[in-house]
Amino acid sequence: MILKVRLDDEVTIPVRRYGNPDGPRLLLSHGNGLAIDLYYPFWSLLLGDFDVIIFDLRNHGANPLGDLARHTVPNLCRDVEAVGKAVDRSFGLRPRAGVYHSISCLAAILSPSVAVSYAGLVLFDPPLSTPGVGQRVFDLACHRAEARTRIRAARFRSEAHFIEVMSAQPAMARVQPEALRLMARATLRQDGGGHRLRCPPEYEAQILAATPRFARLVNPDALSLPVKVVGADPSLEHYFLPACDLSRARSVNFESLPGVTHLAQLERPEECVARTVDFLRVAGFVPS
Repeated sequence: MILKVRLDDEVTIPVRRYGNPDGPRLLLSHGNGLAIDLYYPFWSLLLGDFDVIIFDLRNHGANPLGDLARHTVPNLCRDVEAVGKAVDRSFGLRPRAGVYHSISCLAAILSPSVAVSYAGLVLFDPPLSTPGVGQRVFDLACHRAEARTRIRAARFRSEAHFIEVMSAQPAMARVQPEALRLMARATLRQDGGGHRLRCPPEYEAQILAATPRFARLVNPDALSLPVKVVGADPSLEHYFLPACDLSRARSVNFESLPGVTHLAQLERPEECVARTVDFLRVAGFVPS
């Protein structure tokens, strides 16, 4: 089932429903520059037991490309809020949990009514850092990632060309083979005789530039709902942002997964699903 959700006067996006409509409800979205269909190896494993609602952030995936000036973190936060309210209106009001990755984690946790609209959140490697030295390292990493993104290629001869380029990237070394094919289909659109990124580099870079300022608004010691954070392995070299470490946060159930990077759901989807379901069961969202 596809639900058309109006985010504002200029943007309407499709929100898709799969799985078991009588199961516990999950809302899922993706990381900066990516698309929710890329995560199919992860969320497909939830379809038997859960009411699975998936959506792309504005200017990503299946959505039309809009105004760069409106591509902001505050709008992403309002968009996540709008999707949740539309799902409640259309499919019936009941408890829901959010399962998010990277920038969609930040958008969800900063959405206006997160504490009352979600029964819990499972956040995969959110762009958050610890105060002090950790914050300075995080800020510098965001600025470096922004600079790299602004010079990234936006157009490719074909999906095969894109896969060839991405296969050579160290950041993709641990993803499962089918993930690169999914990435090509989910993040490219045909453009003349070639293919172009659905979320252009300047859009992705604009979010990276703003991330440090908005990440500071999250207090991991004072979250008022059950939150599970799954971080990347801090001992590995990372090509996105530093691995999230909230091991000292008082209101977060935190663990880092050995041997995975920022793209854990594409590298070890079964293990990520197990961590998700285990936490939701302990939080009382999933029946024991």
